[in-house]
Amino acid sequence: MKKKMRLGTLAMLCVLLLTAASALAECTGDHPFGPWKTKRNPTCRLEGLDFRYCRECDHWEKRYTKKLPHEVEEWTITREPTCTQEGRKEGVCSACKQTVSRRIEMLPHEYGEMTVAVEPTCTQNGKGESFCAVCGRKKTETLAKLGHDWGEVSVTQEPTCAKKGKGERICARCGKTQTVSIDHLEHVYGEYTVTSQPDGKKKGTRVAACTLCGKERTERFYDEGTLYEDMEPCEAVITMQTQLKDLGYYNGSICTGKFGEGTTRAVAKFQQANGLKQSGIADPATLEAIQSAWEKLGKAIENE
Repeated sequence: MKKKMRLGTLAMLCVLLLTAASALAECTGDHPFGPWKTKRNPTCRLEGLDFRYCRECDHWEKRYTKKLPHEVEEWTITREPTCTQEGRKEGVCSACKQTVSRRIEMLPHEYGEMTVAVEPTCTQNGKGESFCAVCGRKKTETLAKLGHDWGEVSVTQEPTCAKKGKGERICARCGKTQTVSIDHLEHVYGEYTVTSQPDGKKKGTRVAACTLCGKERTERFYDEGTLYEDMEPCEAVITMQTQLKDLGYYNGSICTGKFGEGTTRAVAKFQQANGLKQSGIADPATLEAIQSAWEKLGKAIENE
């Protein structure tokens, strides 16, 4: 009988050990905690205390919550603050009856009007001073340097078209002299002299000389009013394209005013058909011929 009881007791112990081992095995990672429960509320003297328990094992955690501030209804100043020392005040907490002491921030200094101790110059900072009317503390401030007060520039070497000039200016405050550069002059060109006339696609040349230094500038040109490929779009190109289209030489766009390859071919065809030099350049003679042919076409249509 006793042997059976011992066997039963051993079996029960094995079951308990297996159960505990199983519970521990399930909580090897993060514990599945329940919600925090408050065991002690915080006061102005003690921190609060909370607990939470694992739902699957006997593990538990605790945390402390901050103490509450003291509830002081009336403060007594024990030391007045000044601009050199903090003040203190005391009061009795109505909750815990403890005497509480607190600091009072220092007062700001009462500085008077600033006086100049060192005058600033064109190149060096100055210094200003002011004093606290209560404690006599001195405050020093930096006064920014003034910078030079330059007068007008007097020319010492005249500039030309090819070379910069030189000049001097003097500071009205300290007398310092500074040499400055004067920009060179722009060329002033006179009227152009034509050296070769335009001929078909070939531009003419003309020369103008600077009236100050004699430097020459050569320019290539078409006769005034000439229309040509890659020129700036304009209304005159639109008018010519419209006339060429009516005459059957052009079938491109006429809304942009751009003189492109298609317009060049149309002008060349017209020139070939009308005994003009075939260049694709709409010089004044070509434009006059286009205008004349277009007007004749309009009259012919009216007489039909």
